[in-house]
Amino acid sequence: MQQAQTDAGAAMTLARQRLANAEYDAALHWMRQAAHLGDSQALQHALQLQQRQQGRLATAQWLQQQLDSNTMAVSAVSAAQRAELGLWQGNNASSVGYQHPQGCQLTLQPVASQQAGVDTWQQLLQQWQNDAQLSQLAVCFLPLHTINSTSLQCSEDSNSLLQCRYQALEQLVANGDFSQLVVVAGRGKASYNNGILQLPDNASLALLRHEFMHILGFIDEYQLPEATAQQLCRSGKFYPNIIVTESANADVAAYLQQWQLGAEDITLTAVESCKHTSWQAYRVVAESNLMRSFELQMPPLYFQLAQQILKQPQELMPVQYYFAYLARQQQNWQRWQHYMQQASELGYSEAQQALAP
Repeated sequence: MQQAQTDAGAAMTLARQRLANAEYDAALHWMRQAAHLGDSQALQHALQLQQRQQGRLATAQWLQQQLDSNTMAVSAVSAAQRAELGLWQGNNASSVGYQHPQGCQLTLQPVASQQAGVDTWQQLLQQWQNDAQLSQLAVCFLPLHTINSTSLQCSEDSNSLLQCRYQALEQLVANGDFSQLVVVAGRGKASYNNGILQLPDNASLALLRHEFMHILGFIDEYQLPEATAQQLCRSGKFYPNIIVTESANADVAAYLQQWQLGAEDITLTAVESCKHTSWQAYRVVAESNLMRSFELQMPPLYFQLAQQILKQPQELMPVQYYFAYLARQQQNWQRWQHYMQQASELGYSEAQQALAP
């Protein structure tokens, strides 16, 4: 152990002994010691072990601390290692976006914080363009923006809802020409809230498609959590895919008028979305579909409604409106004004009302 204070080989011998005895914290300590003494292979082993034990974010935070305090030379860490952990030395300028041939009724800004998210997004973007339905939607994606994982700090619990530190994206939102964010980072359950579509960095196209439908106002056709159900399920309330009512026929006429459909175009089918309330929810198609389980297909009626909704994108809440809310919480009125002005220029009526004299 005394020799390991100055000899990287001795430190790695200790690390291997501890590893063989499943003493992982001690093994990590000696691997780091060897790395500090200049053993690049030891650093590789240390980073791999810490990722398995504590996750990528904790590993990135430790490595960033070493670089900041000059206890480890930047040259000791390869560009690939930094990218894997999400320690970027600049934005990924080589990324390309996607402009729909018919123009942009809705523009989204993708964001990734680690190489896995970058790779996944590139695949998703290509798959979107090759999809028979999605490729017909007049949706555009800006070039991918990369941000350090230590700034965005996305959670890595596969059993919980993905959470990130969205305040780290304030400047991007303040300067951006888009209305929705797509964050591909961390691990956990996907979601859409407040103009932010959050995906794990191993997401599939089917998952992206499901969450994208939430942007357009479609809601889940399985039992919603109680708090969500209390918020969304009210008599006479209807969504593109769901009518909430006391009886199956009470609010159908209003729904048909809203979407310019005939009675023959829909098939009311009871679903469990509002089971936590006293109201009954009915989807407007017979078949189980992507809003029940994301791997399933998108019914033709849902695709038709999606196209219809995209013709009035100003009615979809932009992410700038949410950032205005965050600025108000911080009593940063200059930022509030800026974000609210952005949302107003996108045509969002609630922002226009908030700015009205």
